[in-house]
Amino acid sequence: MSAVWPTHEPFQPERRGFAELAGRAEWWACFVILALMSQALLAPLFAPDQMPDNVPWLRTVWLPVYGAVAVMLAANPLRATRVAVPAMMSLALVGWAFASSRWSIEPDITFRRSVALLFTSLFGLHLAARYSWRELAELAAGMFLLLAVGSYIACIVFPGFGVTVEIHPGAWKGLWYEKNQLGGIMVYGVLACACAAILAPGRRRLWIGAAAACLGLVAMSQSTTALLGSAIVLGGLAGLALLRRGGAWAVATVWALAAAVGGFLALILVAPDLFFHLIGKDPTLTGRTEIWAALLHRVEVRPWRGYGYGAFWMDPWGPAWFVRQEVDWSAPNAHDGWLDILVQLGVVGLALAALHFLTTAVAAVARIGRGAEAYWAILFMVLFALFSISESTVMQYNNLTWAMYVAIGAKLLAWRGFTAEPAPRRRAVKLFPDEE
Repeated sequence: MSAVWPTHEPFQPERRGFAELAGRAEWWACFVILALMSQALLAPLFAPDQMPDNVPWLRTVWLPVYGAVAVMLAANPLRATRVAVPAMMSLALVGWAFASSRWSIEPDITFRRSVALLFTSLFGLHLAARYSWRELAELAAGMFLLLAVGSYIACIVFPGFGVTVEIHPGAWKGLWYEKNQLGGIMVYGVLACACAAILAPGRRRLWIGAAAACLGLVAMSQSTTALLGSAIVLGGLAGLALLRRGGAWAVATVWALAAAVGGFLALILVAPDLFFHLIGKDPTLTGRTEIWAALLHRVEVRPWRGYGYGAFWMDPWGPAWFVRQEVDWSAPNAHDGWLDILVQLGVVGLALAALHFLTTAVAAVARIGRGAEAYWAILFMVLFALFSISESTVMQYNNLTWAMYVAIGAKLLAWRGFTAEPAPRRRAVKLFPDEE
């Protein structure tokens, strides 16, 4: 893992030593922050009711994280200008979240969670400005490898903690609350590790093994969406490789993709019962469609500005009460990222989030004929879109997926005509001794 740290003539050995130490410290700080944002271990261990916000010291853990993010950004503010344009879009979303505290049904909660969203987004922007695609992929892959090893230990050595007993007995949940969380995180792990193997051939065997470990956890989680996501990742890697070869390979790949999409749509339209049977769901998608219908009734009351960022589901006797009465169970969220944004931030917030997504998706597709980062960028956006349909993953504070989404989007849209570091001689800080 290398991180570029500029030095100037005349070269001073002691200055190089300090730069290497600072580079390593920053890398490990980012590694720890990413691991914390995965929501692994701590929250399930100390907040078994799935409400970590109700445990004061778990909220306090994030204060030094925010301080570290601020210090890393302040250490080189010029470098942050590389991502000035994408930062405007991300911070516009954060700004609307802050503004919603003025009309929120829970103003204090909205403001506090908006602060958390701000630093989550700033951390993603810092990752984009600080690290290259290869460095970022290896940083993420190393973190996912750690989580995978921890999950195997939890499930095999401590099955009472890592394996589901009720509802889905035998399904692995690893270091998280439930199986879908393990499956969802590990799908991103498969992608990050596979892309690290592509971008860092010197450690290809390590990252292929890490991808296989993550894939094994996806299978053991028994999460249908995660299994579908894994198939998309593996098929997408092969498809993009053929597409990037051009010529007859590209034409054949496009036709195969069109046939696959057409067959998928035909299955849904012609034999919906068979489709739901194959994915292990009922026509309500395990009650999700009922929640969506009930939420739309609440949206009609406050269509433009919503109920406030992070506030709708907090008051048990507030508007969420009507939703829970309609569906006859205590729904914790909308189980749809875009609908959750609509009910929290209204049509305006949804439009800002959709614009951000579409801009990033177009930028990702535009990379298809350029660098190898296209694999990561395009497939990450596909996974983000897939999981946002069935889970609340959009604009989540202190959240790994949102931080990586902001980072990838910022790198795709970064101002390439500007070099934040001076032109003279630069030296690479080697975070691994075998670095070439």
